[in-house]
Amino acid sequence: MSALPQELDQFQSPPDERGNAEIRQFITFACTGQSFGVDIMSMREIRNWSPVTPLPAQKPDVLGVIDIRGRVVPVHDLALRIGCSAERRKQHDGHIILVLNVAGHDMGLLVDSVSDIIDVEAANILPVPQIEGSAARFLAGIARQGSNLVAILDEETVLREAVELPHSGAEHLLDDDSITPSGDTEFVFLDEIQG
Repeated sequence: MSALPQELDQFQSPPDERGNAEIRQFITFACTGQSFGVDIMSMREIRNWSPVTPLPAQKPDVLGVIDIRGRVVPVHDLALRIGCSAERRKQHDGHIILVLNVAGHDMGLLVDSVSDIIDVEAANILPVPQIEGSAARFLAGIARQGSNLVAILDEETVLREAVELPHSGAEHLLDDDSITPSGDTEFVFLDEIQG
């Protein structure tokens, strides 16, 4: 009679429960030497670098816009946008543009390279540690992939927010939100025109 409780204990959970675990797919990529992932459901396409059309008065992370089959898509330098780098790259050949659709908005992210598509069980997505001064708000979690950890982007936060970088030269903002040029560069500001 003691065998019956043992059998029930063994099969208390269905044997194929692990096979039914929620699996999410992410495209992994490199940006400034770090490994990131983005939900495959947000991905529209992956493109090689092509020149962008710059826009006036854009933030430092905005490289410009590209035309993708009649849609104008802004392209952001991901490293600048989330604070992985404080310097804008001048050379983009060999880089990749990930085109995402997030909350109905298209956006391009300039990254170094695309790595792979990975399957991650929900249980293997760890919470992001909240470290003071870090850009943890741009991450939805940390995916455990074998012995590696992949930082999973929170696409909606990346769409809405950008790290405020300390700017130099003409891009340096003072507390009163006026722009101060440096060196011998001359700028005309709207305040001067209207005043």
